[in-house]
Amino acid sequence: MSEIKNEILEQFIRLQGLLHRYHTQHFMEFGPLGNPHRGQGRVLSILKLKPEISQKELTYLLDMSKQGLAELLNKLEKKGYIKREPVEEDRRSFNIKLTEEGAAVAGEIDDMPLDLDKVFDCLSDEELAKLYEYLQRIIKSLEDQLPGDDNDLRKQMMEKFMEHYLHGKHEDDFSVLFRGRLPHGRGGKR
Repeated sequence: MSEIKNEILEQFIRLQGLLHRYHTQHFMEFGPLGNPHRGQGRVLSILKLKPEISQKELTYLLDMSKQGLAELLNKLEKKGYIKREPVEEDRRSFNIKLTEEGAAVAGEIDDMPLDLDKVFDCLSDEELAKLYEYLQRIIKSLEDQLPGDDNDLRKQMMEKFMEHYLHGKHEDDFSVLFRGRLPHGRGGKR
């Protein structure tokens, strides 16, 4: 690897760490539910979009282990924000439902000020446009180097999820996408 590429990679690693610290520090004042991108806050944010979802679908959308999600769901259930109901066809599977109290808390997450874009105040509009273009090219290159099935399926899932939310569809598009296609042994055929 050339010296400049090595230095840029080190800068990206340092930037990743700094962004994580900045992000964590910003959301710290709101507690464990305050970050809509991590942990309990992330679960509530998804449930706000779709108030009832299977645990299997949630595990996949969040890209978490079953055990990790179960731990988050236990905490949310103890607080009264969600309830788990067994699926009639398969008593080992559960649907996760957002409670009224959970919906209220999820709504509060949206009201939190997100001043995270201050990170970019040091760049001009022209520099931001260039940075955007460079990052798009790097992301595309990385996506091309990674196996496509998981990325494509995750993209399809998020598109269906947003379509469901934005257009109020009632059919279960998620289950159709999940059938026999989840990686890492998650999901499987019904």
